[in-house]
Amino acid sequence: MSGSRENTIFASAPTGVTLGFARVQPTAEHATITISAIEEKNERPIYEGNGLKRCLAVSIACVVFMAALITLLLLVVGGGHAAVPNRAFNWPPASPSIMGEFTKAAITTDHKLCADIGKSIMDKGGNAVEAAIAAQFCLGVTNPQSSGLGGGFLMTLYNKTEGRCIAIDARETAPAAAKEDMFVKNTNGSKYGFNAVGTPGELAGYWLVYRDYGSGRIAWRELIEPSIKLCRDGVPVSEYLENVMKVKEYHFRSFPSMREWINPKTNDTYKAGELLPRPKLAATLQRLADAEDPIQLFYHGDMADSIAKEFEANNGMITKDDLANYKVRVYDTPLINDHFRGDLVMCGGPPPSSFAVTQLIISALSKMYPLKNSPTELYYEPSFYHKFIEAMKFAYAQRTLFGDHDFVSGALAHAENLTTLEYTRWVVDHIKDIAQPTEKYGGINQTHPADHGTSHVSVVDAEGNGVTSTTTINRWFGAAVESEALGIVWNDEMDDFSTPGTANGFGFAPSETNFIRPGKRPMSSMSPMIIYDNKTKNLRMVAGASGGSKIISALAKSVIRPLLFGETVKSTIKLSKNFEVLLTLAL
Repeated sequence: MSGSRENTIFASAPTGVTLGFARVQPTAEHATITISAIEEKNERPIYEGNGLKRCLAVSIACVVFMAALITLLLLVVGGGHAAVPNRAFNWPPASPSIMGEFTKAAITTDHKLCADIGKSIMDKGGNAVEAAIAAQFCLGVTNPQSSGLGGGFLMTLYNKTEGRCIAIDARETAPAAAKEDMFVKNTNGSKYGFNAVGTPGELAGYWLVYRDYGSGRIAWRELIEPSIKLCRDGVPVSEYLENVMKVKEYHFRSFPSMREWINPKTNDTYKAGELLPRPKLAATLQRLADAEDPIQLFYHGDMADSIAKEFEANNGMITKDDLANYKVRVYDTPLINDHFRGDLVMCGGPPPSSFAVTQLIISALSKMYPLKNSPTELYYEPSFYHKFIEAMKFAYAQRTLFGDHDFVSGALAHAENLTTLEYTRWVVDHIKDIAQPTEKYGGINQTHPADHGTSHVSVVDAEGNGVTSTTTINRWFGAAVESEALGIVWNDEMDDFSTPGTANGFGFAPSETNFIRPGKRPMSSMSPMIIYDNKTKNLRMVAGASGGSKIISALAKSVIRPLLFGETVKSTIKLSKNFEVLLTLAL
């Protein structure tokens, strides 16, 4: 694959490709998670029911999928279908909801406040890139258990004017002091404490995409100021965050830096509806917003000094050199599948993204269902689920061969191979009517560790440009340590690497391609992807998911069902089930 480049962030005024944006109109909002959209054209209930929360789907849906959250912007897919009454299986009813159609722009996030912030950026003339950055800054405040400046992200952009995708890799890296066997005798060491932290790439990635792909109409500080206000005023705790904090209470009380997550008024974890202030993070964000060069400040200057001293004091690995040497990867020519369905094109990033795996599942099912299909097949034909599971087995088996392509010979070529028509045909030809012995699927005798929590943003602006971005600090509250000076919760991405001699629950050996190396990026299930029409250059889907290792299967099915069977995104997400990595071996 050509077009890969690594970027060191330079101190320069924001210049960049103008993707463009027209002024936007009032929003429609998602009642549970989030949808902010522009120019609401039509609303219609697509299911009846009671007792469940209302939800909006736009040409978008953003709903919790078991443990995985799928965020889809479904733009041009044909007309929706209500769920067919099922006489063969006892399918659970979907919740009552509204399906909305919008003519200009839309944004989905894991939190309503963040969708509103992203929309406000577009209201000011910003584009999809700037809206996504502002929304992700916000998610680091509202969803601190899953994302923030202490982590990293993977992003896929679509520029309609040029008709092309760009992939951004701001994933965390192993510090220079990291060693392959460092967690062999201490498996919890990769999960908790300062040694579990990888060098964060979040801020470096934000600055790069703002500088290179922003509209030039929005000041850097405008992307951060709403999140500063949330930190100072306090964010209302959601029921989900309340539950997570209760689970993590032991760590909050065990690690001095995490005491701010205990409510000083009650000496208990925060409850739903209580305001959670983040004064230290507010001060950090204010400095970054005011900085002429935030990368110099964070990766080279005063903040870097503070971070390095804190890690040294706590026997952590990250040094100032690790921060200074961090580079964002940009793929001007990412992975492309242009054969799976007529003129449609799927695009996404190379490893450590799992896009190559996700697109293979979609591509194989597309070849097995080449005609326009009815959603009734999803309710009356068990063969669909058998084929889906078998396609997942073949795809997941190949994932165990992936790793950071700068360290794993052939990983990039192998990922490209999975996007070819020949490979899709090979998978289809080898799918049988019954489950096969494990060895028939390929490299599935090895495994990567399961990854964990994430947050996701999908945006389409009025010019038809798209952004899909998944951000993470890995496990809930990352390594369960926070910068006492900066208020940043640090990731535990070292746990996403494989450790020699550590088999998973199925007895599979760890994948050598994902062993720790200094400067290496660990593999991830994150698969932000974009689908567009190669003839018209119009977007068809801007899709992604949060939910750790369930992302791949959940996202694949959420693309397949609307695209191949004409099912609505709403019914797809509410009725779908997703599978944990390798659990399909038991099916």
